[in-house]
Amino acid sequence: MRLTIRTTRLLGVAVAAAVLATGCAGSPAAQNAQGQNGSSAPAGAASTITIGIDVPFHPIWNYVQSNKDTYFGGKPYRVEFKVLDATTQVPAFGKGDLQVMTTVPSFMPIVKKQYGIDTTYVFPLARWTVGPQILVKKGSPYRTLADLKGRTVAISPLKERFGAEQAAVLGATGQKIEDYFKLEQTSAAAQQLTLGRVDAAFIEAPTTYPLLQGGQFEAIYSVHDAFQAAFSDPAVMNGGYIVRRDFVAGNQQFLKDLVAATEDAWNKYQQDPKAVNEVASKVSGIPVEQLDVVGQVLDLKTMPLDQRQVTQRDIDTWAKLFPLLQQAGFIEVAPADVPAMFVLTSQLKK
Repeated sequence: MRLTIRTTRLLGVAVAAAVLATGCAGSPAAQNAQGQNGSSAPAGAASTITIGIDVPFHPIWNYVQSNKDTYFGGKPYRVEFKVLDATTQVPAFGKGDLQVMTTVPSFMPIVKKQYGIDTTYVFPLARWTVGPQILVKKGSPYRTLADLKGRTVAISPLKERFGAEQAAVLGATGQKIEDYFKLEQTSAAAQQLTLGRVDAAFIEAPTTYPLLQGGQFEAIYSVHDAFQAAFSDPAVMNGGYIVRRDFVAGNQQFLKDLVAATEDAWNKYQQDPKAVNEVASKVSGIPVEQLDVVGQVLDLKTMPLDQRQVTQRDIDTWAKLFPLLQQAGFIEVAPADVPAMFVLTSQLKK
């Protein structure tokens, strides 16, 4: 993510940022654990709109939450914000308690299967600008992805991931990640590497920070590398605002207001991240230092304008990614109408 952690103090506060780097959502397994089949009634124009997230520390989201009266005051609807957890956000969305949730596009087919709800992705809050990386010990004979074929690679349990690693390896090699590597699924992937028990670890920031900073390990491959080669996309869109598809038509003004508010907060962040983090810290209870690390993990300060919106390139990329996720076994069926799953940001500015 084009960043350098300059002090070990930041490493101490970085751990909570890990889930954000995966896409601003709880794991599919955790979300599924609380699920129920069926869903709430279709959404028309809503009088009260509740926006959910399952992590309390995205500074842009927190800033919009803190300034909801400024952004949404005097509107024909009322906006509430709700922080849930990895096991409750999607069930709340499925029951209709949330009108907006924050999760990754790769999870949208799972929501469809579990709740029968067609969803639409509205605006990005995160991208895989580096994403998970494969780390090896310096001096290792393994220098490329091909070198690691058949070797032992540690990774967090795939059921707790969002499909990025699975799609990356399948797209790059034509083989499932479980077949290409001798895969060790463990919650202690980094530790297994440092103890010399595996040849490599497929991990991401902030877990990568102490290993890379210590100088004994190095990254030889990343999800970014794979997606750049496969899709010519340097920053695949992941976590962002998602609504029911039938919510879109009746709530156009709200969606325009939500995007405008988020863009304004993001612009303020890029001008003065400390000021935004201070506001976000008050509403979230998360220390400013930790929010600063989150911003670094997500490239919030440096992300260009064309990546702070949904574009046709994003739709084209996900049209290619969904079939890979199906082949990899992350989802059962790739969506047939991918364009219907996204709203171009330009359409919300007309």
